[in-house]
Amino acid sequence: MAQNLQAVKKRIKTSQSIFQIAKAMEMIAASKIRKAEVAVERYKPYSSRVTYIIQKILADKEIMDNSPLVKAREGKKLVFIISPDKGLCGGLVVNLFKKLYSSISKDDYVVPVGKKAISNAIRTNINIAATFNMGTTFPKYENIFPLKKITEDLFNLQEVGKVSIIYTNFKNMLIQEAVEDIILPIKRDEKFVNNSIEYIMEPSTKQVLSDMIPYYLEVEFYNALMNAYASEQAARMTAMRNAKDNAEEISASLTNIYNKSRQEKITNEILDLANGQQGM
Repeated sequence: MAQNLQAVKKRIKTSQSIFQIAKAMEMIAASKIRKAEVAVERYKPYSSRVTYIIQKILADKEIMDNSPLVKAREGKKLVFIISPDKGLCGGLVVNLFKKLYSSISKDDYVVPVGKKAISNAIRTNINIAATFNMGTTFPKYENIFPLKKITEDLFNLQEVGKVSIIYTNFKNMLIQEAVEDIILPIKRDEKFVNNSIEYIMEPSTKQVLSDMIPYYLEVEFYNALMNAYASEQAARMTAMRNAKDNAEEISASLTNIYNKSRQEKITNEILDLANGQQGM
């Protein structure tokens, strides 16, 4: 009985330690999400303006018919998949790779961003073109330039016919969805509303579109990185909250068992004493 009580007491202490660790990690993730939301709001005016100009240009039928940046073409696919560097994010990484496997063929190029994506890609023998770490802090703007260069090089040299990004889109604290955004060739947004103001673009609309592509790629990659980071923190916060609640429940259950066992032990000792007194 004494050994059983010691084992239960040790398990109570372990579950309480897990509760404290999970609670701390939940709070850290929550604070990181708030910072990410502020950064996204600050970046939104710039990204929205770049997107608007691109869609304004795509309203020109001649551009849609003739530009190589817009016309669909055959060839391999280049896919960037963005994952966390660390785990404890629930099913986030699993959902990303489900999306990846349903999207690529064996000849397509894959660029894993994040240690979890890298390890999974190596393990499954995917055709890896390059690898990058995601980092554990909010993504810096300069992180997108190597990704943009790979895209420009392979697409301009016609090594690939399509470029896409697979990442986890942050909708809210409870919903994060694995999505694939095709960034090249550029697609016209059917919901785009073209205002009545006509712009004169020099030297030509086609040249302006070509000059805008680097900024467009920066916006697409940075939006994906920011969403992936915010989703990582939200998924980790949810996972840690569940772990905390489970640890608290286990601790309470074990405490009840421990108290009942102690009471039973004391009762048995009293009975033994009473029986001894009657024997005398």
